[in-house]
Amino acid sequence: MEDPWAKHNIPSTCPAERVIRHIYDHKTNQWSSDETIVKIQKEPFTNGAMRHCYRMKKIATPPKHSSNHRFHSYGWSHAFNYVAKAYLVDDGTNSVDTSQEAKNAVFNDVVLQYEAAHWAEKFNDADPPRKIDFIRAYAMEFPDRPNSPVFAVERFIAGKGSYGAGFTKHNTNSGFVDLDLHRITPQVFSAYSFYASQGTRLVADIQGIGDLYTDPQILSDDYRFGDGDLGPRGMALFFKTFRHCSFSDSMGIPIFKLSRNELKHQAKYEDEDDSVSDESSLKSDKIDSALCNFAKLDINRQARRQSLITPRDLNKTRDDDTERRTNLSKIQKDVSKAIRSSLMLCKSKPSLNRTKSDVDEVKKCLEIALNDPIYDHRAFNRLESGELRKRGSHNDSNTSGSEPIATRHTLRKTMMKKVLNPMMPTDETRANLGKVHYHLACLHGVGRFPEIVQITVLAGT
Repeated sequence: MEDPWAKHNIPSTCPAERVIRHIYDHKTNQWSSDETIVKIQKEPFTNGAMRHCYRMKKIATPPKHSSNHRFHSYGWSHAFNYVAKAYLVDDGTNSVDTSQEAKNAVFNDVVLQYEAAHWAEKFNDADPPRKIDFIRAYAMEFPDRPNSPVFAVERFIAGKGSYGAGFTKHNTNSGFVDLDLHRITPQVFSAYSFYASQGTRLVADIQGIGDLYTDPQILSDDYRFGDGDLGPRGMALFFKTFRHCSFSDSMGIPIFKLSRNELKHQAKYEDEDDSVSDESSLKSDKIDSALCNFAKLDINRQARRQSLITPRDLNKTRDDDTERRTNLSKIQKDVSKAIRSSLMLCKSKPSLNRTKSDVDEVKKCLEIALNDPIYDHRAFNRLESGELRKRGSHNDSNTSGSEPIATRHTLRKTMMKKVLNPMMPTDETRANLGKVHYHLACLHGVGRFPEIVQITVLAGT
């Protein structure tokens, strides 16, 4: 395979440097170190708002039977390409930050990437149609340079994925934003990581080439993963835009309960490519076809910190701020009044009779859900008698249940080699789900989703 960096002639133009590579083991939560030699360009080939990116080549560890001189002479022509990322000093000089805080940030970035890779391995164990992976990252220390700076290093990836697309961002830490491919696997993986971790983790900001991802953001229940970790609130933003599908059913992922209004907004979002996330920075002129992917990653990192800006926050700097907040308060009161009124309305008799009590019907739905890998609560129609029609049964008279539930239909709608058992929520999962629903309610309360309640509806109340 032709070296995409051959024209830069790094082996001949860059001196060899000794480095200490720090490797993280997620299973033991321990760091190990070894020494190797690299050749890295003096000047960055691109930079973002937070980091410089350098081209680097690293040879493999010399075999015991070979002399270092002979092996290095051979190895540089076969060395792999790496990208070394260094944090910048925030003083406008664009110099590499060698402070302890910057070094700790590099180590935290590596831990985060291995944590995401851990959940990717769990996901792959379920044998999904497409396996995923995260690029392995390392912390590389340059002991012979002043103050021993530390770089985050990972393999360079180039080209396009199997879908013909280059570097693609599938979702963010504050909601789904993929407006082009609409791929299912990245979204299902994010949801899977939440339930597999009992609600303590959710891997978001899925981006990369094909199914090889890099630079994710993990949302946690204790906010341990830096400024971009929005915790349960970020999880709420994800699930508000996550579309449950047959693939997620086959993976055993439970359905995240959403209101009817939220489900309608999901459909509107998918049809009109309208995101509830603050995508102004992602759609700005800064990000065009000529901008390097690594610069995009840094702009994305800055956007993570601003992802919870609400319409009320945007009005704070305007001259008519007081009047707007007064109107907003009046609207909120009208909404509360409308909700209270709706609760007092007498519901009309249902158009279809029910032959069983609500308790029996809920029990029946739960029994079906355990056996039907693509079951969801919106997929059933009723017969005129009031009985639930089994999926795949198109003849009203055929209610005997002779046809197995979701057999041929499952094979047609999913590509799973095997169907997993449902991921039964534990007490910890339920507790974390409660936090997520609470934060979703808070986001509605602060006006994060103004499109959910239309002003034209309030005018008639």
